[in-house]
Amino acid sequence: MKNRFPSRKKDRWEHALTRPLRGLKFEMLELMRIDLFEYLDVLTTCPYDDLESNESRAKDFRRVAKRLAELTPRRAHAARVALKAGRVEYSWQPEDRVARSRKSVPPTSPMWEQAQRYWESAQQ
Repeated sequence: MKNRFPSRKKDRWEHALTRPLRGLKFEMLELMRIDLFEYLDVLTTCPYDDLESNESRAKDFRRVAKRLAELTPRRAHAARVALKAGRVEYSWQPEDRVARSRKSVPPTSPMWEQAQRYWESAQQ
C-alpha cells in the first residue's frame, strides 16, 4: 500500500502541517510539534525581505498557528495514554499540583533531554 503522506525525512514541515491527527500516538504528536517549532524558527530567521516572501511567510505563520491549536487538545489525552502504557517516563506538572501531591523529588531526567542537548549544541 502506498503511503499517502510524505516521509518525515523528506519534508518534515509539510508532513507536520498536513498529516491527519486521528489516532496518533503521543510520541508522533511531539515529533510534529518539534517540527512545527523548527519551521517557526526558520520562518522568523529568514533573511529575505521582499513583499512576496513576506506574504508567503505570513501565510505559513497562520498555517503553523492553526496546526498547533489543533495539536494542543489532543496532546493531553495522548500523554495520559502514553504514561499509563509506560511509553514515557514523566510528564511536567504545574508546581501547585506537585505541592498538593507532596512529590518534591524532581524526575531523574527530562523527557526530551536529547532534544535539549541538541538545541544547546546548536546555540554554540
